Amino acid sequence: MQEQQTETAGTIDPRNPFDNPTENRDYNLDYSDILPPVTAPGYTMPVLPAKLEQHNIRRFYNLGGGMLLLHLVATNIIATILYAVFPLVLSVADRRSAGALPDNYDTIVSNYISNSSLSMALNAFVFLLCNTGIFLLGCKWAKIPVGSLFQTKKLTVPTMLRYMGLGLFLQMVSALLATFVDDLLVKGGYGTYTPDFSLSGSKLQLAAMVLSTCLVAPITEELLYRGFFLKVMSRVSQRFGIFMSALFFSLAHENIAQGILTFLVGVLLGYIATKHDSIIPCILVHFTINSYSMLCSLLDSYNEELANMFSGLTAVIILVGGAVLFIYTLIMERLPDNTPRQSLRCGRIAIGAWPLVLTALIHIGAALLYMGMNNG
Repeated sequence: MQEQQTETAGTIDPRNPFDNPTENRDYNLDYSDILPPVTAPGYTMPVLPAKLEQHNIRRFYNLGGGMLLLHLVATNIIATILYAVFPLVLSVADRRSAGALPDNYDTIVSNYISNSSLSMALNAFVFLLCNTGIFLLGCKWAKIPVGSLFQTKKLTVPTMLRYMGLGLFLQMVSALLATFVDDLLVKGGYGTYTPDFSLSGSKLQLAAMVLSTCLVAPITEELLYRGFFLKVMSRVSQRFGIFMSALFFSLAHENIAQGILTFLVGVLLGYIATKHDSIIPCILVHFTINSYSMLCSLLDSYNEELANMFSGLTAVIILVGGAVLFIYTLIMERLPDNTPRQSLRCGRIAIGAWPLVLTALIHIGAALLYMGMNNG
């Protein structure tokens, strides 16, 4: 039986212990952190992981899920504190300048925060702080060298432009899929929740939204999901890491429209990160997608007719050109595959990582709650 579960003894590469030719060896970390004997002369990799290996694999999966759970808790706590503190600060300042406050002062302050640049600035600050903080903390605990996430390799300008085009194409496809799903839900008596990105506020509010959408989100979300989380979830398999990072990136948005987009784009971004051993091209693709959406929204707030012309023209170009790029990519490139040994070390172990499961359930529950509130 033991002979059936081992390969012929030989030298095992600790950065490619499963001898997977479809993976980028440079992206992998040393597997001896999980299985110390892997570097021993003559050691053979068992088909089924022993308890020690399972424990160490699950430890990394727990770390990945635990950091996302901590991120979820931290963002809500910090946001709650800030939204409680700012009205108190404003009330103290207004009392000093005006004396007595009107009876409906709380409502006035609440409307002011919601309809001014302050709300967007607070949200941007919270996500900047939490995304970056959890990224750095997670990399420290997982022993991931931060500098290694920016060592872009084998990336040319034409390839980068192709990735940007693919990102815009997936954005268009996801919008069509989201509309289709939304119609099905409405026919079934359910409504969907979509966040409001209205640009009808002041110039300062507009600037805060552009800063948050086009800079804070692309940089800090990529640090968290394609920097730390993808790296941790790829300790056994890059393919597993790509799909897990895309899944949790999707769940974190807690609505169908953004969820479909972020999953499809998340797979592309995960593939780019593992192939080029860097999150820099991921940030550029993310920036392109968000900036295009923001540009369309800006044009719509300025001139609806001009916005419709621009959106219609660019949609045709993106869909046709993107389809060509998508087919070319499918023919010329491929996602990493799993070897049989890798498959036995992914899902069945990750399902026992309770932080991952709990984080997923919280996001799903929140999405369903928002849908229920929308129906109400």
